[in-house]
Amino acid sequence: MKTIFTLLFSMAMFSTTFAQYGQNGQRDRGKDNDVYASNDNRGYDRHDKNYGGYVFTPRERDMQITQINREYDYKMQSVKNKPYMGWFQKKRLINNLEAQRDEEIAQVIRKFRSPKNMFGDFRGKDRKKW
Repeated sequence: MKTIFTLLFSMAMFSTTFAQYGQNGQRDRGKDNDVYASNDNRGYDRHDKNYGGYVFTPRERDMQITQINREYDYKMQSVKNKPYMGWFQKKRLINNLEAQRDEEIAQVIRKFRSPKNMFGDFRGKDRKKW
């Protein structure tokens, strides 16, 4: 009797979990507030010097490069530790991983050296003048 009661209770709980509405359930049927495209450009002046600019510091650059090196070192070590893979396949995979790592590091360096990077740009103000 206890097992039947427990089984019925668990089936009821299971069925009620799937009977719940999602986020866009029945309550939102009459509302049509979806915004598909919006371009108000608030806060952006097209003639401003930093339109689309960002700040990317050398510390952030170094942290990203360290993270990339750590990830690819882990991947290369896992390839080296595969016992059922031939040495030629391992060498080829490691060379591919090294090329991918070099490309990701080059992307980070390009982002740092980009003219849109506003790090060290004082917007025409000389820091030496008070």
